[in-house]
Amino acid sequence: MVHVLNWRPRARDLADALEESGDLHSLHWRAAIEETPRHEFVPRYYQNQGGAPTVWRQVESNDGPAWFDPIYANATLVTQLDPVTVHATADGWTGVPSSSSTAPSLMVRMLEALDIAADHTVLEIGTGTGYNAALIAHRLQSTEQLTTADIDPELTSAAGSRLQACDHNPTVLTCDASEYPWPRAYDRVIATCGLPRIGESLRVAVATGGRLIANLMPPLSAGLAVLTAADDGTLRGRFHPDGGMFMPARHDPTTYARTGPADLGGLRKGEAGIPLEAFDDYRFKFLLAAYLPGVDLQYGIEDERVMRRLVLPDGSSSEAWYEDGRPLSYRERGEQEVWAVAARCWEWYERNDRPSWERFGLTVTPQGHHFWFEHPDQVLTSF
Repeated sequence: MVHVLNWRPRARDLADALEESGDLHSLHWRAAIEETPRHEFVPRYYQNQGGAPTVWRQVESNDGPAWFDPIYANATLVTQLDPVTVHATADGWTGVPSSSSTAPSLMVRMLEALDIAADHTVLEIGTGTGYNAALIAHRLQSTEQLTTADIDPELTSAAGSRLQACDHNPTVLTCDASEYPWPRAYDRVIATCGLPRIGESLRVAVATGGRLIANLMPPLSAGLAVLTAADDGTLRGRFHPDGGMFMPARHDPTTYARTGPADLGGLRKGEAGIPLEAFDDYRFKFLLAAYLPGVDLQYGIEDERVMRRLVLPDGSSSEAWYEDGRPLSYRERGEQEVWAVAARCWEWYERNDRPSWERFGLTVTPQGHHFWFEHPDQVLTSF
């Protein structure tokens, strides 16, 4: 218990570390980090023990420093495993993570980019543990200016209790926030889950002159769109230079399904062309996610050959094989020519000197999303 009672020096150390790393600049967000007890929002979480599939060990307050110390480090803490995939093992648990407490560095980068003023109204999509909501509430004149929403009732119930224990009283909703009919428009909107697109209900939830920040085009993209609402309701802006990736938003609180390996019957074949290193490049994967909505990347190895597989939600897929890092061939199935699109993306990416995230932008209208490069008139693709 002594460890927990002395949390304030550790919170100050965390703020110092975030300043030193260049993630934290503003005094009001430093005060929020220093004065918010993160441990109250993560009474238990899962530590990665390695293995395939990953083995997770649950740690909780009874574990003392083993539980407490990582909480005040700049670390993402997995707080929930999908109940459909979770299994107990002799060494812990296996399963797909479905909720986490995001690394504080990403939290403060997003909050600083959002530029929240004390009198703003704020909508948070993805309540999770409630820690990010607590940081936002700390910034506002009244915590009643904040609405936070999550699809999982277990998360919203626990987060609401934790927030109240810290004297914060935001509106906490259990709903599918991407489709919820919001009763008002907000000055600031932040999504701490990956969104495939900004739906109409969310687009109109941003007040004129207001700002939205969200990780778009999961599960592959780490692009953070920072969009401002114009008088006509159009959202437009660039992607944040640092990026940040979140778990995709869920539409059913009991499942968090990932695309499985596709049936590769009815193959088309060709020369791979794309180098293996391309699939380790976050910005190239961001481009792939824009051109191939919903694409997932899978990994494999067989007989010292390495495989990379791109799978779309409709089951279309392409897989390429590499030996000693050299591309060999690809094989593909489905209606979409996945590899041809990926190859064109790589050629464009190389031709334009592997551009960074902030050179890309997005315009969101009632008619759709227009993904552009350098200037809104230079639309690359729409989705």
